[in-house]
Amino acid sequence: MKHFLVLLLFITGSISLYGADDDLSISKGTDQEVIAKLSPTVAQTDVWNNAKIEVSFTVPLDASSVQKNNIKLVHLSSKTNEHIDGTIDYDKFDNKVVYTPSTLLSEGIYEVEIKSLKADKAYKTTQIKEIKYRFYVPEVINGHQLPPEPDPVVNDSTLLGIDANGNGVRDDVERHIIIRFSKEVEFPKTKTAIALQYAKAYQFIMENDPKNAFENKSYKKVDYALDCKWYWYDEATKKFNLSSIEGSIAGTKFRLENKIYDNEYKEKLFNTKLRMKAYFYYNASLSGHMLGGGGGVLSSTKDKCDFDIDVLGELQ
Repeated sequence: MKHFLVLLLFITGSISLYGADDDLSISKGTDQEVIAKLSPTVAQTDVWNNAKIEVSFTVPLDASSVQKNNIKLVHLSSKTNEHIDGTIDYDKFDNKVVYTPSTLLSEGIYEVEIKSLKADKAYKTTQIKEIKYRFYVPEVINGHQLPPEPDPVVNDSTLLGIDANGNGVRDDVERHIIIRFSKEVEFPKTKTAIALQYAKAYQFIMENDPKNAFENKSYKKVDYALDCKWYWYDEATKKFNLSSIEGSIAGTKFRLENKIYDNEYKEKLFNTKLRMKAYFYYNASLSGHMLGGGGGVLSSTKDKCDFDIDVLGELQ
């Protein structure tokens, strides 16, 4: 319930993940009945850098009122509040105004302002008021969109923390994983994917009563992540003759040098007393039970990965 309340406060703008000047929830005129659709949406946090500003209306517009200066796009995260130039078009079939930025959007918070639009003469009684709202363009690393860094006070006040993009991984953990493993010389994509699978598994356990992880079978999510990791280890060490002493030593060295679920990872994942306590409850729930996973011949298969390891192309 506490987690729900924190998210509700964030959505309504009572609490911001950012400073007061960069509050994503600030908006004006976005709930007008004449607006059929906004893209990006208000406070959207996963906008791609090639996004266009699109506003669809329930009535046709006076095409002559659609001018370039009707839309202003500002990069609030830039030092100078940079205005983003672009072109404006009107699709009369869909009653849609489209603003196409002239360049790819950099990471950060943007504010779009739309004004002085008029409905077609046949709908002269319909007024279109000024529209203003904000959205976030995340940094992209190896195809992953990084969520915004959450306010640590808000994020660490609950067990589950903040997951603004709703992908099942706490945002501070997701950022840590993607940034950390992108720096790896070898297998950066695979390590990132496996680390994210671990994070999703533990977040799922936290959401589903860690004291009863064995009874409710949520522990299997961690088993799958473990099996996925061992499948990768097995495939990556096939270049060694593991039946020989030298090959066995080389394989062990490879695994030690390519750890994922290590102390650094755990410290980030279980970074508060509340989360560490939940982790202890999880381990206690498994005490005395026989579990699978851990590199068995039958269990370590690529179907245990929640991503397509072949598509990543790092095992060739």
